[in-house]
Amino acid sequence: MTLPLEKTKYYSEYHSKINSITLSVQVPPTGITCIIEPRAIDLVPFISSRPQEPLNDITNTQGHTERVILPALVMPTRTALDPSSSQFSLLTFKLTALPSSQSSLASSSSLSAVTASEFPPAPLPAAQLQGLESLSCGCCGHALLKCDDNQGGPIQRVVDLPSEHWQELVDCWMCHEEDFTELREGDLGARLGQALVGGTYVLIHASNVDLDAVSIEDDARAVDWTKGIKRRWRPLACSRCLCPVGEGWYQSRLEDGTDLELIQVKFHKYAAQFKRASKNNESELSIPKQRFASYVAAEIFESARHHATYRFILQDRLEGQDMVLLWMLNWDSTIISNQDPVQDDQIAWDSSLQPDLSTICTNVTEGARGKKVMKVLYLKALSIEQEETEKKGKSYSKETALWDQWRGDPGVEKMQFQKHLLLGLMTMIEQSSSCLPPALSGAVSTVLAMDGLRVGYIEI
Repeated sequence: MTLPLEKTKYYSEYHSKINSITLSVQVPPTGITCIIEPRAIDLVPFISSRPQEPLNDITNTQGHTERVILPALVMPTRTALDPSSSQFSLLTFKLTALPSSQSSLASSSSLSAVTASEFPPAPLPAAQLQGLESLSCGCCGHALLKCDDNQGGPIQRVVDLPSEHWQELVDCWMCHEEDFTELREGDLGARLGQALVGGTYVLIHASNVDLDAVSIEDDARAVDWTKGIKRRWRPLACSRCLCPVGEGWYQSRLEDGTDLELIQVKFHKYAAQFKRASKNNESELSIPKQRFASYVAAEIFESARHHATYRFILQDRLEGQDMVLLWMLNWDSTIISNQDPVQDDQIAWDSSLQPDLSTICTNVTEGARGKKVMKVLYLKALSIEQEETEKKGKSYSKETALWDQWRGDPGVEKMQFQKHLLLGLMTMIEQSSSCLPPALSGAVSTVLAMDGLRVGYIEI
């Protein structure tokens, strides 16, 4: 008697640094044969109820065969996976990738892992923004720059900024004794008609910005201009739809801060729409918007590169509220799976997260997706009510103790983004856990965790 064939679920993860491929397969009760070829694996279910009888004619069940395209070359072999019980089980085995496969496949396969010697670059560098004609609000499309019909646009030059941590190396650049305090405390400023491109923002001179198109957001943290420096960054929003667009560098000309002068503006790449001139200069071309998660990853890579920091606290930009702990495990993973993360249809997604939701991936087979990800450990912040309850009862949970430990650790860096974007990012990280082993076997409540932190990934 032939049993009904179940769909084979699988999850494959490639680590380029150690030339290792891990494949987790949900084995049906009938068993399965894995035919490992140099660049692919065929998962062929048994057609009989006796898994010890190997499948001789693959063509008979070709419609049920799952093919996994590998991002690296492996040695061909053949093995049979036989579950120990009649229940669905999850079996994992490792393959060794050939060391030379990364370079040979890098040009031909879109699934090849990023270079192991360096972190991936930030989205939208200056090279992709050359010929910038206009910049508008990412939510409503309201133009944020002044129009200059005589010169074809207000921006004439687009260049990349150095590392965000360049000021830390000022002493190393100077060979004579002088006071460089002002240089250390200052910021690089854009000149008129110039756009300076950072990892997550574009810096533009205030004279090129339409001042009526932007306004200062209501900041929960009050600013006392009578104390400290007279120049500060203030959050900016689109004056039409009031959605955040970046930050403004303001100078107070009066002690009470009532007379503010805008000097330059940081437009966040993930909150703006960019258009550049076409080759024939007859029309404007819209530059595709990138995922917000890619900019978060770029900030993490920047800190890891210069400070060897791998632990972060993501905060709400306005209120400074802690939102989530992130611990970067690795950043060079390429995953291939025929399972999508569990989606919650009741979630009202912000329009700024549409590029994150429309997954940019490579379809290797029908239903199989491959993408490059950064694997992380994460922990959501407890609500204020929960923290107050624990403090009154003097009984601290493992999560609360971990939050207190990270908050007091100087080695943990803090990053700030808009709250609504962080909420969406946290939801997507939580959903990513649903397609990782052991949740792949259907045990949704069972997820990988370590010391109270759960395992997820961010697509880069």
